[in-house]
Amino acid sequence: MTDMRMRADPSSGYPGRTYRFYTGPKVYEFGYGLSYSKYSYNFISVKNNNLHINQSTTHSILENSETIRYKLVSELGEETCKAMPVSVSLGVTNNGSMAGKHPVLLFVKHKKGRNGNPVKQLVGFESVTVEAGQRGKVGFEVNVCDLVSRANESGVKVIEEGDYLLSVGEEEYSINVTL
Repeated sequence: MTDMRMRADPSSGYPGRTYRFYTGPKVYEFGYGLSYSKYSYNFISVKNNNLHINQSTTHSILENSETIRYKLVSELGEETCKAMPVSVSLGVTNNGSMAGKHPVLLFVKHKKGRNGNPVKQLVGFESVTVEAGQRGKVGFEVNVCDLVSRANESGVKVIEEGDYLLSVGEEEYSINVTL
């Protein structure tokens, strides 16, 4: 209880804390529990899935002989972050025999799970009521800085270049960030 590290440490066997960094065994994934119905998802559309951020200075670090380019969110500014929203439209199918109100959780994760990056990060959630055997629709609009930024080891929010995965349940959709 006195260990407040968030990130997992494989060398000591420490599994990490919170859904963002925990790598140990789970009874239920974060946000998924018991329900009287079973739901499935599909991505209907993702607008702005190839993001090109070309403002301000680009920084880079060398990690395991790989150069990682990144930008500081503070250098981008709030207007730039809001000007590039990613719009996601999802279909939600109730495959069970009972109607239900279901929380749809949208996560993002870096495709290459590098040390220090969250396993996944919640970027949006919305409840939808779906009748038995029917399909509903839910939408998300997330600004780019909330979607693909992370706190680095110094606690500074950065956006790293690369491929990311949007995920809902078992479904994934690839987005790309270039700097």
